[in-house]
Amino acid sequence: MTKTGLFRTLVYVAIFLAAFGYYVTRAANSGGLGALPEAGDGQDYDAIAFNVWQGRGFGYYWSDEAYRRPYEGNRRYGFLLRRRSEYYPTTYRPPAMPFLMASVYALTDRSFAAWRVVNCGIMAGAVTAAAATAAHFGGVPAALLTAAVAVRNPKLTDYSSRFLTEALATFLVALLAWQWVSSAQRGWTARRAAASGVTLGALLAARTIFVLWMPVVLILPGKDLSFGSRFAWRTKATCLLMAVLVISPWWIRNIAVTGAFMPLGTQGGINLPMAFGQRALNAQGLWRSNFSDGAPEIMALGLDPVTTEVRLAKYRAALATKWMREHPVDTLRLMYLHVWQELRPRHDPISNWLLPAAGLAAIVLRRSPGAWAIVFMVCANILSVAMTYSARGRFMVPVQPILIALVAAMIVTAPGRMLALLRRAPG
Repeated sequence: MTKTGLFRTLVYVAIFLAAFGYYVTRAANSGGLGALPEAGDGQDYDAIAFNVWQGRGFGYYWSDEAYRRPYEGNRRYGFLLRRRSEYYPTTYRPPAMPFLMASVYALTDRSFAAWRVVNCGIMAGAVTAAAATAAHFGGVPAALLTAAVAVRNPKLTDYSSRFLTEALATFLVALLAWQWVSSAQRGWTARRAAASGVTLGALLAARTIFVLWMPVVLILPGKDLSFGSRFAWRTKATCLLMAVLVISPWWIRNIAVTGAFMPLGTQGGINLPMAFGQRALNAQGLWRSNFSDGAPEIMALGLDPVTTEVRLAKYRAALATKWMREHPVDTLRLMYLHVWQELRPRHDPISNWLLPAAGLAAIVLRRSPGAWAIVFMVCANILSVAMTYSARGRFMVPVQPILIALVAAMIVTAPGRMLALLRRAPG
């Protein structure tokens, strides 16, 4: 390793340690380090991870007394304690986070604090990967500026210790951006393409909605150094193939569990009316819990939980699809509302200025192919929001570190670019 490479490695290690220490300290000072998983998604992931740890499989067992014990006597989890069932598999949640949690549980005997610490490390990894991405444009100064802004981002800090998929998704997005920017600038090789394909597959395992990102691979810039193609279609095909190989066992498992062609599971179908329909219009594009739209009627049939989950997903998907065909104008309006609700200014100054600043940075850095890789990723994320619904800015969290990297690169490189322009100016 060269001295420059060693120096950069030490910088990245320092960035990781600083971010990790900051996130853990904030979680400890808030009193939330050993807290129960957040009500809602949090206890769902805990339930699945607990069953994976116990060797039952990827599913729920709401009547298990050992699972329920930490929640006993807590009023916030009364709805959870009213649930009863024997073990049954599910395809509603993506697999990556529950399996990681189960690994931590196996090592720590289900320590909630231990998982929150690990999650802080995952988010610190996202900050480090974003800093490394910024270094491709502006060297170590851009990396340090990226880290300084990202660590102070309240949303990243907030999600760093939660029992939610934000930290894992943010890390994998930042890692994928680093890989794609590197390939765009240095050229695609089969090895780099395969490595980024593994990361893309892991991203699909973290959040199913990232399946909409897969076509982005086909338009990424960069030359093919392994096969001699200017447009790198063979290496890009390698990336896609590797991503499919990584996620395909899970897709096959979902088809086997549901007994239907549902490789992505039931989550999309069950939630589609929250994205498109009269309820979605009433909510102005924001996600709302939905206990209607076929749920009472299907549950009253007394079917087993897996059949109930599958039937509800099929019913709601058909319901929303029918509404979309009958209301094309309102469908387009909802797509706009999803994006507007996700991007509109709120009480977070960094998030409010970040996207416009990154847009300016993309213009300034437009001659760098690596910048286009980030632009395509962010556009794909916004398209994902348009196709689903808004969670009040939550779905933009995974791309915030790479947006910060783009802005930091612009700030660091702008003076040099201005001097170059002045030198070329006549007279």
